[in-house]
Amino acid sequence: MKSIVNYPIYLAVLLLVQFSSAQTVEFGELSMEELTEKEYPFDKQATAAILYSKRDTYYYSNNGGSQLVTKIHKRIKIYSKEGFEHATEYINLFASRSDQEVVRKLKAITYNLVNGEIVQSTLDKDQIFESELSYNYNQTRFTMPNVKPGSIIEFKYQIVSPFIWNIDEYRFQADIPIKRIEAQLRTPEGFNFRQNHKGYLIITPKVETKRDSRINMNVVVRSFELKNVPALKEEPFVDNIDNYRSGAQFELASINIPGVLYKSYAHTWGDVAKTIGSSDDFKNQLDKTRSFDDKLDNLLAGKTDQLEKAKGLFKHVKSTITWNGGDGKYFQNGIKKTLKEKRGNAGDINLLLVAMMRYAGIDANPVVISTKDNAIPFLPTLERLNYTIAYAKIDGMDYFMDATAEFSDLNLLPIKDYNWKGLLIDNEKMNWKQIDMVSPAKALNMYVMDINLQEDGSANGKYQSRFTNHGAYAFRLKYKDNNLDDFLVNRETEFDDIEISDYQIENVETYEGPVSESFNYLLENSAEVIGEKIYFRPMLFMREKENPFKKEIREYPVDFGYSFQEKYLINIAVPEGYSVESIPEDVKLAIPDGLGSFKYMIRQNAGQIQLSVIFDINKAMISAVNYPYLKECFKQVITKENEQIVLTKNSNEPTSSTAGGR
Repeated sequence: MKSIVNYPIYLAVLLLVQFSSAQTVEFGELSMEELTEKEYPFDKQATAAILYSKRDTYYYSNNGGSQLVTKIHKRIKIYSKEGFEHATEYINLFASRSDQEVVRKLKAITYNLVNGEIVQSTLDKDQIFESELSYNYNQTRFTMPNVKPGSIIEFKYQIVSPFIWNIDEYRFQADIPIKRIEAQLRTPEGFNFRQNHKGYLIITPKVETKRDSRINMNVVVRSFELKNVPALKEEPFVDNIDNYRSGAQFELASINIPGVLYKSYAHTWGDVAKTIGSSDDFKNQLDKTRSFDDKLDNLLAGKTDQLEKAKGLFKHVKSTITWNGGDGKYFQNGIKKTLKEKRGNAGDINLLLVAMMRYAGIDANPVVISTKDNAIPFLPTLERLNYTIAYAKIDGMDYFMDATAEFSDLNLLPIKDYNWKGLLIDNEKMNWKQIDMVSPAKALNMYVMDINLQEDGSANGKYQSRFTNHGAYAFRLKYKDNNLDDFLVNRETEFDDIEISDYQIENVETYEGPVSESFNYLLENSAEVIGEKIYFRPMLFMREKENPFKKEIREYPVDFGYSFQEKYLINIAVPEGYSVESIPEDVKLAIPDGLGSFKYMIRQNAGQIQLSVIFDINKAMISAVNYPYLKECFKQVITKENEQIVLTKNSNEPTSSTAGGR
């Protein structure tokens, strides 16, 4: 990560920690200044802003038991209709097989200024909705009533958790600016938590020790206060914006009560892997293969090659078991129930695949990961891992598999799975360790286009494309939820409103091999005709039109998901009676450290123009340090692809508009 020194200088002035001057903000005590404010002074484009956010987390003892209580209080100003999305609060609540977190003491009010009077709208109980978000999470959701531009919404609630050592991440940055944020964490003295900093804002707590009557113990109090925190605005090609949201994570490192107890929880990733491996799901359930019927024996019959067996079992699981959409590092249903219901979460499906490969004599084990949408676990932790994939070692080669995804393949995983590293759980060899994931193979996307340019500025011809690896994966995802007619309408719109005919597509409904498409096209306004000259861009509807990278400074990496090469071969037939007056010059560009390159080469010969364009991105993730070079490269690519060829009508040709016609 880059240092805070690259952050705009004004933040150093705005982000002030002021513990001594803090004034208490009481629920419902609004100012007329807040209600009449038309825009946020430090970000005039903001559609909403958090005027005040407070979080207090502490321990509470009752009837011999302990609970972790988190109090939340927020006040949000809505400036425009675009800010209405911030009037909905989502509360995710962790749940295990035996216990769960709950929401209590929820109170929420919308304030509007009507004819100089403050009108309150209170959230009713029937406007609060509860749902099961995933196997391990429930969700409580509510949308504030009577929200209008200019409204202030305010709510408070408590989360009561039986998982007393699992402290949720403190987030000090949101998608909208925050005027003032306060947070406090109270932990029993002797229970030592280590703090891990996230993001680019400087966050230093005030630490002191106090007596807490709620648990009748001394507690360590960490207090935070920040003001005028800028919004963390998402940009293109981000793996998970929450990875870069400023905040703090807390993990229990040790318990040290003099004369009573000392226990260290300072563990490595190997310790975490061993803990997972000691669970019943990984220790016993994986080898309960009596559930496999004769179908599996029939499937394996005659196969001696281990890789062939793995491919057959992978295909079998994908085709017979439906993913229910849930994450999971453990079984939700177990092998027997998953086979019976033909449905399960990620743990069910991929652990089932591991079990089947072991049954077939393949050296297979689970690998536990955190997916990109679950964020990167910065410290060794069990709780922040959410997903299991299958892994096999065959003839000295590593193969990773995720059978939940329709278009995945061996070593071709959903992009969400390529997140940092994984934990290998190999109980038989007592091998519990962190391992590197196999990086996605480079996607090679080829485009071939014939262009018959007409004197009236239209063009027709043939388009062909071929996509491999994750390029094919992405195309299949785009195609799968459309019927052909709808897909072609979208394709025509995507390609500058061309007319498509004779459309052909191959290999799009399977997960193996490349995808190919071809069609004939007509583009009415492909060129500009001025007098006896024709001006046109040789890449037509295939050119890049807008730079996705607009910010001057980027504080987090650019994540393309996978490396790729875009290769274009374009053959242009010059209209009869015209000659080339000028063509763009060749160019070669390179991004430092071999991260990428761009080559543009154009030739003309006897009424034909041939253009070759090759654009390479050689690394899936490019650091923020190299962002300026990447941005400049895209800028020059767009400039080059929008340069024009100029054709001139030959002087000895007739001037009739039908000369050289279609």
